[in-house]
Amino acid sequence: MGYDEMDVKELLSEAIGNGIITLDDVRKKMAMMRRRDILKAHKYKIWQGKDGKWYTHFYDETKADHRRLVKRSTQKELENLIVNTNCEENAEDEITLTTVYPMWLQYFQLHTLKSASVKRYSTEWSRFYEGTKIATIPLKKFNKLMLDEWAHGMIKTNHMTKKQYYTMSFIMRHCMEYAIDRGFINSNPFAQVKINAKMFRKEKKKSDETQVYLENEQLLIIEEAWKEYEENPDNTTSLAVILQFYLGVRPGELVALKESDVSRDHIHIQHMETSCYTEGPDGKFRKTSREVVEHTKTDAGDREIPLIEKAKLVIKLAMAANERNGCSGSYLFMNQGKRITENAIACRLRKYCKYLDIPYRSPHKVRKTVISSMIDEGININTVRKIIGHEDERTTYNNYCYDRKRPEEIVSQLDRALDKNYNRKNVIDFPNGREKITEVTKEVTRGNQKWANFR
Repeated sequence: MGYDEMDVKELLSEAIGNGIITLDDVRKKMAMMRRRDILKAHKYKIWQGKDGKWYTHFYDETKADHRRLVKRSTQKELENLIVNTNCEENAEDEITLTTVYPMWLQYFQLHTLKSASVKRYSTEWSRFYEGTKIATIPLKKFNKLMLDEWAHGMIKTNHMTKKQYYTMSFIMRHCMEYAIDRGFINSNPFAQVKINAKMFRKEKKKSDETQVYLENEQLLIIEEAWKEYEENPDNTTSLAVILQFYLGVRPGELVALKESDVSRDHIHIQHMETSCYTEGPDGKFRKTSREVVEHTKTDAGDREIPLIEKAKLVIKLAMAANERNGCSGSYLFMNQGKRITENAIACRLRKYCKYLDIPYRSPHKVRKTVISSMIDEGININTVRKIIGHEDERTTYNNYCYDRKRPEEIVSQLDRALDKNYNRKNVIDFPNGREKITEVTKEVTRGNQKWANFR
């Protein structure tokens, strides 16, 4: 409800004619005109009953005749109710993503312990929504076609992978559901949008040598870590590097291990180190600390891992170091009385790689190395999945399975796999018996000559 251009001109003309123009005068006149228009547009009769009360109807879809009777003591009170109700309804009609997003983010923060997730979606909002057209359109005007065009346009313009789109659209999906819960809208047309999978940018799987440590590289790193431990047995960071090659845990899980997590033959993964972010005055989230939380990344992450004998030895040595340093009963890996961090693991690993002239891969890629090793040894994929804490074995195969062999070793593997007589020199099997490969070579040579003459 509003006023037209002539109304505004008349308002200004009147103010000029009076010789006084103030902002308050303009606002009051505009409010009066808005009130007049709202009351004029009210489609139900306003009347005074025999009891002296004032009556009218409001639209109510829950009633049989879609009308709800209301009354007030005076005409002014009733008119105020009509105006205020209309303003509230119009305010709901103007609710946009920009309106809902900060409300939803606050709601989201109440339902998660992961400040990193809050920071991630804050970044996604700034990158893909803030200041855009879609963020300013009233939610009640959203429809399937509009949101379909928006979603596919975002994918195409930003060359998104499936994962990137899922992260970006998380805000749209959840803000719409939140708006329904708040009663701002009645349905979520975005739920009807179906994405053409061919639109997603395909991610080329990264080369094996960049994702895992080769077998000989792993042995060299572990050997170097043992040397450093012997030189400084009170700093258990080197032992942590070794143990990660025997457990395959996430780096954040490794540095959050406690002595109480260890049993005779297993270790219980139930904590993790995580980054903590705090929102600043400018609305941006910044990392403020790294802390251990009493949960894992997913439900599947809470698990028990069997310990091989070398892993038991590493744990025993770490506990002995803690006892010598008077910090027993706390975290497994300590240095100068404090828990070591993910960054300490990364720095130590980088140091070993530099000394050994080996390409550095992050601690997370040590995890990929261990998983690939288990798959190479033929361990059942469901067992691998449970040990490493994945929800789905497809994640294990698609993102954590890499070849750890050198190129020449792969060729030898192919020889063994494809040539049944690999270990029997100069012999090849044929349907009609066994012939020496030298005779086969002569026959092939004669065949090549015939082919040359034919051409």
